[in-house]
Amino acid sequence: MSFQASASKAVDALFAKFGRAAHLVFRDNTEADATVIHRFPDRIVDVMDTRVHTGTDLFELRLSEVDPAKAVYQIIIDGKTYVAQGEPVRDQHGLVLRIEAYAS
Repeated sequence: MSFQASASKAVDALFAKFGRAAHLVFRDNTEADATVIHRFPDRIVDVMDTRVHTGTDLFELRLSEVDPAKAVYQIIIDGKTYVAQGEPVRDQHGLVLRIEAYAS
């Protein structure tokens, strides 16, 4: 089995265990359903002499479930809407797309 196949199986196992159903709205107003891993904001960042708590949530999506050419605008989970901010980032193996978002 190749490394890519093994990594894909590992990502599938992570999403099966920790993934949640979400509704995605793209910038072109199309919609899709996908499984996402929602990572809550629990990070404290040091800025000079100040400690800042970030309110930005992190979502991970499998690239096999979404069209990477489309920009995600909103992620809706359990009726709560999150608005994407910044550019999404692919992982080093091209299997997962990380999106930062804030609750609206």
